[in-house]
Amino acid sequence: MPVVLPPSAGYLGKSRRRISASGLVTWERCPRQWHYRRRIGLNDATNPEMIIGLVVEDALCGLFIQRFPENGTAMPGLAEWVNFSRQENGLGKISPNDEVIISDLESISQWMELVIPSLVGEVQRLLQARWDATQWKAAGRDIKEVKDERIENLIRGGIKLQLEEVENCFNAGGGPHLNSYRNAGDPFTVPAPCWDEAPVNPGEDSNRTAVDGFEKSGDVTIWEAWEIARPWVKDPRIAAPQRLFHPDGWAAGEMDLVHRWDGTVRICDIKASAGTSGYSAGLANQLRFYQWLWGITRTHSGRPNKGESGGELSGLEGWYLNGPHRKIIDLLDDENLESESARWKNIHEQMTLSGLHPTHLAPADPAPWLTHAPGGKAQPVEDEQEAKSLTCKRCTAAAFCDAAPEKIQAKALAALTPPELGNPENLVASLVPKAPCTMISEIPRRLNVKGEVKGQWGPLSNHYGEEVRGATIVVGSTNVTIEEMGAESFGEIPSGTELALLDVAPGVWRRMTRLYLDEHSSIKPANEVEDVEFTRLGLIPTKANLSGQVVSRGGHSGVNARGKPWSMSTCHIWDGESVVEVVAFGSAITRTFQKLKVGDIVRILAAELGWRDGVPQVRIDQRNTRLEVKEQ
Repeated sequence: MPVVLPPSAGYLGKSRRRISASGLVTWERCPRQWHYRRRIGLNDATNPEMIIGLVVEDALCGLFIQRFPENGTAMPGLAEWVNFSRQENGLGKISPNDEVIISDLESISQWMELVIPSLVGEVQRLLQARWDATQWKAAGRDIKEVKDERIENLIRGGIKLQLEEVENCFNAGGGPHLNSYRNAGDPFTVPAPCWDEAPVNPGEDSNRTAVDGFEKSGDVTIWEAWEIARPWVKDPRIAAPQRLFHPDGWAAGEMDLVHRWDGTVRICDIKASAGTSGYSAGLANQLRFYQWLWGITRTHSGRPNKGESGGELSGLEGWYLNGPHRKIIDLLDDENLESESARWKNIHEQMTLSGLHPTHLAPADPAPWLTHAPGGKAQPVEDEQEAKSLTCKRCTAAAFCDAAPEKIQAKALAALTPPELGNPENLVASLVPKAPCTMISEIPRRLNVKGEVKGQWGPLSNHYGEEVRGATIVVGSTNVTIEEMGAESFGEIPSGTELALLDVAPGVWRRMTRLYLDEHSSIKPANEVEDVEFTRLGLIPTKANLSGQVVSRGGHSGVNARGKPWSMSTCHIWDGESVVEVVAFGSAITRTFQKLKVGDIVRILAAELGWRDGVPQVRIDQRNTRLEVKEQ
């Protein structure tokens, strides 16, 4: 079923390393846009549409894991997700206003009418909370412009599409799994989540048994049809990723809904729109990527052993809630699926190379921006060049991309230019670094060292809480720690007295010099390496002095691999030529850093040189780094 464990906690498990359905869609929109957006994490200003879909999807998933009481008992008019969500934020429960006895499809519809107002209210509460927590908001936009009617329309759309499934299941006599449900409950390897039962974590076997409400024989009841037609959805009670992982770790995908009631499998993706946007062009590739992952993970070692697999994959659907519209996507046949999987593997390899060196960026190759009729029906393109320029116009990095159309780049630059500078040319000139700062492109990315590697190539914990392998390289009285850039990102170290470490990344952690190895690094006996310039261990660069304009803001928090909470705040600075991510962890998130705004001009002195997924990332050291801000 959908949920399988990653093959390991290795570096390919990180979102910037593996290829995902959304990453693939971004790449196919434009590889250079993917580089800026995904590889170095450049953010867009948040607008309401960016969070509406996420919260409405959560509400619908929470609604679809509802189970009704059996034997004519009245159903309270409140979805359990509402109080679950409130309690997650430390709020008290609310009480239902009415109740309904579930006896037919009409009574289910009546219950839905009762719960919609509280669903809308909780969605609005969450939207406001997320908006308030957002550091960088789109100018002129506010979450208060999202009216209740808009949210209600989206929720009603999802309910209508799901009730169609219930009605079809009822008319089909419960489908081929009816007896299995009656005898022992949900029969699937990964069951549909349910509020009445304990959540099943990825990789766990379910211990489900038959539940009250199923008949012993006879025609299917509406109670049974609802229960059988409930899809697999992401369980809101589970913090772990609920994804399909490629056995080799380089690809992963997280689906919204999977229907299995009719003896086959249909993968559905929820879209909180009518499908008229140009972004709808990515739906087919997204779902076909899921089709491929579905097939390749049926024998995945991370899947539980018990239960049924769900049957043959028979369909791919996009659920556009504003309508609603059910968009059917044709499955790829075996030959085309094999061809596409080879292409996706090639794309992933290109992704890993983008940005390893300043001049090695993914190509700028925008796809035409397509308009769509409601339901995601693409309209013909009359002017392909103009359609491509519309893709560039919406790009996160239109101001920084050397291939962006001149007018679009000029407009994007003008939005970044402070009024006192007059025009973008003055802005670019003003950003040229002055000593002691250097250009971002001059950050040392890869170097070669040689020496004797000592100590066991064994486990240690890095600053992300991941277990990586490390050792020490020694020359005379100088020694430097070497470690993997991420868990399992480098193989074994060969034996030898003097070894050459090639294409390793310099950095520092806790004020100690580090050398990071990843899949692009190599180690050879030093006597086998010729015509290579080596850096002395005592001269490895570990600091960076940079200046530029803040062009993006972001931040994350969570729990690391050891169960400890962590937080980070980020910004990206641009020096008129290149962009780099600046990150502050935990106590290094000072008030000055937190107050940074897009448009501020900054100087960052004595920042630590670090790495994230193969590309540079400079870090704030709360003791030694000096942050100077000239506000816009």
